[in-house]
Amino acid sequence: MATKRRSWGRWALCAAGMWMFGITASLAAPAGKVRVAVTEPDIEIIVKAVGGNQVDTFSLFKGCILRKNLAVEPTVLDRLMKADAVVWTGFFNESAAINDAMGRPVAGSASKDAQVQWIDVSKGAVRANIPTSTCFGYVDPSLMAGDPFFWLNPENGATIARAAAEGLGDMKPDQRAYFLANAEAFNKDLERDIVRWKKELEPLAGLRIFSAQCGWQNFSKLGGPTFVVCKGTPGTLPTPQLLLDHVKEMKAQVILVDPNTPPEYGRAFRKDSGLKVIEVASSVEAIPGARSYSDLFDNLIKALQGAAH
Repeated sequence: MATKRRSWGRWALCAAGMWMFGITASLAAPAGKVRVAVTEPDIEIIVKAVGGNQVDTFSLFKGCILRKNLAVEPTVLDRLMKADAVVWTGFFNESAAINDAMGRPVAGSASKDAQVQWIDVSKGAVRANIPTSTCFGYVDPSLMAGDPFFWLNPENGATIARAAAEGLGDMKPDQRAYFLANAEAFNKDLERDIVRWKKELEPLAGLRIFSAQCGWQNFSKLGGPTFVVCKGTPGTLPTPQLLLDHVKEMKAQVILVDPNTPPEYGRAFRKDSGLKVIEVASSVEAIPGARSYSDLFDNLIKALQGAAH
């Protein structure tokens, strides 16, 4: 019970902090390009498409955002202190890490008197697992809104783009039409890709995929294969043997691992499961040559098609 109380306390503290961030909507428009810190590389690539030549973006986190020791990458701390806006996913683990980073002085950085504009791109997104299910019954309060990896459902891409356009438009009203037009163009291209992906996924209907990387169950919204997961303590993988037991219970046919999955898990899956194990990046940052949000899903579907044959 003590652990749960601490989790609720952390949630309440973050919520109070974000209420304070919400009062910054009337900040003066920045001169020149808007300096935008984005929590995820996959969302940054959407913000770039929407912001065009009016934004200078960078991402704050690498790897799994569920881990309890989540921290802003040291290489971008100075840029964060000078940012005009933070685009985030509404996940309090992110806001806690960002608030912690901005509360510490960074060598060589001027103090930031004005607070940045926070743009939450999760509003209106379709969530998987509400509340997020686990193999062990307890749901962490920070996950009560549902799985935080909603951008792995490409049908949420349009929601993210529109939210980014609105937020940037609030900051630079003279460029609002430009941002909205870019979002509309992005969404039209994405709609065409989604139609194509659904056709490509049809032959994979009925395939059950166990994902060692959280988030891919959001992709199940497009149809085709079903992604199953086993969640314990957020940010912590259960033991390889426990996962192997759940793989059997879930009657999975393919196991999906991420380049960041600890190697001992991949070895155990390949040695003891008797199933095909494929490695697929769950972020554009880990896909060589990836330049767009759609590249993330093209890469996944190509791997799944190979695993099905």
